[in-house]
Amino acid sequence: MNAFWKCAFLSLSIVVCSPSIAEAPKRQLLVQTIYLAPAQILPPPPAADSVLTREEIAEVKAWVAKTTPEQKALAAKDALNKTASFFSDTITGFDLSKLPATKELFDQVRFTENQQAKVFKNYFKRSRPYVTDPTISLCVAAESGGERQSYPSGHATMAYSMGVVLAHLIEPQAVAIMARTQLYAENRIRCGVHHRSDIVAGQVLGTLVATQLLQSAEFQKMFAASRQELLAAGLIR
Repeated sequence: MNAFWKCAFLSLSIVVCSPSIAEAPKRQLLVQTIYLAPAQILPPPPAADSVLTREEIAEVKAWVAKTTPEQKALAAKDALNKTASFFSDTITGFDLSKLPATKELFDQVRFTENQQAKVFKNYFKRSRPYVTDPTISLCVAAESGGERQSYPSGHATMAYSMGVVLAHLIEPQAVAIMARTQLYAENRIRCGVHHRSDIVAGQVLGTLVATQLLQSAEFQKMFAASRQELLAAGLIR
C-alpha cells in the first residue's frame, strides 16, 4: 500500500496520514523508565508562596538585570536551539550536518530525555518565574502552554544528557564540554524562564538519562559509530 494511504482507524472515523508522518522512524527510549519515576528521583519544588521561591525569583530578576547584551544574545540563541549543535562553539569542527552518525546518536538522546522531561514536568506542574512575577523580562517569547512546565528545566535536562554523553565521546574536552553544558542550562535563568532549582533538577534528570543510555547495548552501537566518525573527522585525537 502506498505510504500516503496508510491510515489509522479510530472507531468508525478514517484519519488520513501524511507521508511524513506515516514514514517517520520509530524510536525507542532505551532506558528503564521504572528507575525514572518523578517522586523517586526529585524532591517536590518549593511551594509558590514559600520563602525559597521568593528567593529564587529574586535571583532570576537579579540575573536578568545584570545580563550583558552579549550574554542575552547567547541566552536567546540557546533558548531556540534544542540540538547538540550548541556545542559547536566549544568543539571546533563539531558540525552535525557533516556527522550523520553523531547526529543520529544525539537525536536518540534528545528523543529519550524529552520524553522523560515531559513526564516530570507534568507530574510537578510548577509555575514559571514570569508567571509568579509578570515583571520579569524574557529573552525570547514564552512558549504557549508551558506556563506550568518549569520543573525540571527541559533545556537543562537536554543539556546535561547530551553533555554527559559527549564528554564520554570526546574525553580530552570533557571539562570544556561540561562547562558549556552548565552555561546553556543557566542561560535559562538569564532568560527569565526558570528558577535555580529547576536547573538543578534538570541536571539530575539529564545525568540519569545519559547514564542509563550509556548502559544500553543498542545505544552503545550508536555510540561506537559516532566515535569512529569523530575519529575520522579528527575531532578525537
